[in-house]
Amino acid sequence: MTYTETESKLHIYKKGNYKMKSVLIIDDNEEILNTFKQLLLDEGYRVTTANNGAIGIILSMRKHFDLIITDLNMPEISGLDVIKRINNIIKVPIILMSSDYLPVEPDDARRLGINAVISKTIDDYDFCELVKYCLEDKVCESKVF
Repeated sequence: MTYTETESKLHIYKKGNYKMKSVLIIDDNEEILNTFKQLLLDEGYRVTTANNGAIGIILSMRKHFDLIITDLNMPEISGLDVIKRINNIIKVPIILMSSDYLPVEPDDARRLGINAVISKTIDDYDFCELVKYCLEDKVCESKVF
């Protein structure tokens, strides 16, 4: 059970009033965690990772995150249970990722408070654009990534 927090040295300033956005990534696959973490660090985000759902839930209670990205299939606590528990605590944009194709129906995703569902094989550019979109608390209903 580990978590890491890394802050990018890249700072993008917008009219002198820029706040670095904070993203939590939850996945039991270290390779996926490291890949998505590096992509977001390169984009200038503050990134925290958790290698299981329980740690992800605890972190979401202790710290403010502007976006949470969680895997669907994890041991002990599934991504859907993580989402339900987090949504009972705070309202935050959420991206659900899975290696399965469309693991959640669009109506179910909307009902659960999921902003987007992605495949772990998502293109790097699309991933970064989707993160920006979800940080505006928008819901992606017509796209499958």
